[in-house]
Amino acid sequence: MSVLAKILKPYSEQKFLEYHWTSKAVFIPSEDEKKFADLFSWQKLTDLLNFHQFKYPELRLALDGKVLEEKENANLIKWCQSGATLIIDKVHKLVPEITNFTSEVRQDLGYSAQVNSYCSWPSQQGFSCHYDTHDVFILQIDGNKEWYVFTDTLKYPLTEQKSASETPPEGEPYLKCTLTPGDVLYIPRGHWHYAVALDQPSLHLTLGIHCQTGVDFLDWLVSELRQNEAWRKNLPLRFDAAPLDQSIDKLIENFKEYLTNSDIQERYNCYLDGLVKPLARYSLPTQAGFNIFPNGVETRFSNPKFKRLKILHLPNDNGYKIIVSGKEIALRGVTDSLVENLFTRETFTGSDVMTWLPDFDWEVDVAPLLTHLVTEGIIFVDSRV
Repeated sequence: MSVLAKILKPYSEQKFLEYHWTSKAVFIPSEDEKKFADLFSWQKLTDLLNFHQFKYPELRLALDGKVLEEKENANLIKWCQSGATLIIDKVHKLVPEITNFTSEVRQDLGYSAQVNSYCSWPSQQGFSCHYDTHDVFILQIDGNKEWYVFTDTLKYPLTEQKSASETPPEGEPYLKCTLTPGDVLYIPRGHWHYAVALDQPSLHLTLGIHCQTGVDFLDWLVSELRQNEAWRKNLPLRFDAAPLDQSIDKLIENFKEYLTNSDIQERYNCYLDGLVKPLARYSLPTQAGFNIFPNGVETRFSNPKFKRLKILHLPNDNGYKIIVSGKEIALRGVTDSLVENLFTRETFTGSDVMTWLPDFDWEVDVAPLLTHLVTEGIIFVDSRV
């Protein structure tokens, strides 16, 4: 089951993608009030506040539609007692359970994601009516909160097209709902909304999905064209229009040829994979090149969880190109068995690799290969053994 299906359960993932994704908010009542209890809690929030030093605006307070100034963070409890909403950004970097969850979302959906936490108090509105420039899933942890969702006034706003510069829609919300523990609310980017906690404190997580757009694709194309001499060359001086027009025509033809003859889709997909980082990226001291084989050939290795993997054949059957979360390596002269197993198994030993490479020498061939993969952060030495 995909992580999206788990979030939406009991609602149909197919129905959600067909009728709601990017187009219409949907409230999904839960069959299990503890659906998200393993991700976050009041105790975990308390631990974050007690054992982490936050900088503004990573931690901020909001009351009556306004975000309070940085100095007010020193009076956090006072403002909470007055009803201010407490926000902590990017808790996916602070809580292991949320880190794991967010990494699974990124791997499953193929785009970056982040999770913020919101603590609200009864009958108080933290934020005024606004929209987000990314799609959000509200995951209710505890308490209850009433939400009001309105239509969009600007289709698919980009990151810089904030709601503060737009006028909210008039009229009634098209969706009004009360979230209780385990419930989910999906709000597409650009759809105006606000929320009020009801008769008890509310704690929820907001999962934000940051999809790429056509404009992002064009930005990437510009970065690619910077490597092309023709696009870095000065345009003609504008004594008259003809030379400039001719240069623009040549650039347009150059661009058409570039789009037609290059492997642009594959390279853009590789670029996107590079933006989706795996759950684990570092492992010291082995990644620095030390103590890589503590048990010799019986040393156990592991693959990072939630990685995006592509295995491509090199030209002329000269081996394989492996793309793992944006990192690229070439393997030549290896067996199909190695490629089929090395990057897909959760764990394996040096002995396993020797069975996949029966005609290779441990000291000369296999140990250097594994050392290269470890120091590049593509596989890890399994420290649990």
